[in-house]
Amino acid sequence: MALADLDVMIVDDHEAMRALLTRLFARAGVTRLRSAANAADALTSLRAQPATLILADKNMPGMDGLAFLKAVRGESAFGAPKIIMLSGDASGAHADAARAAGADAVLVKPVPPSALLAAVNALFAV
Repeated sequence: MALADLDVMIVDDHEAMRALLTRLFARAGVTRLRSAANAADALTSLRAQPATLILADKNMPGMDGLAFLKAVRGESAFGAPKIIMLSGDASGAHADAARAAGADAVLVKPVPPSALLAAVNALFAV
């Protein structure tokens, strides 16, 4: 699958991070980009239109990233999107918890753009 074929959902409570990731993916050729400031809004959007790739922050108010991952993986209507968890927590325990909740990859912020795109390419073998 080419990057241009992805439907990307960005879930992060920080507006600057959503804008940064949106610009990065737009420059990489992705045209179907959505974002949400919290997990609840992301779930609503995903119910209307599933995504092929979800980038989710771990630390968000309300439903955190781990609970969000479990919700996405627990609802068949979302399909089987690839999910990358983004977090400032570099601990191995955090990465293990994220993978157990359904993350396909876990990256520590700040993530260099090249590393993020390499992770996406690896997940989709583009």
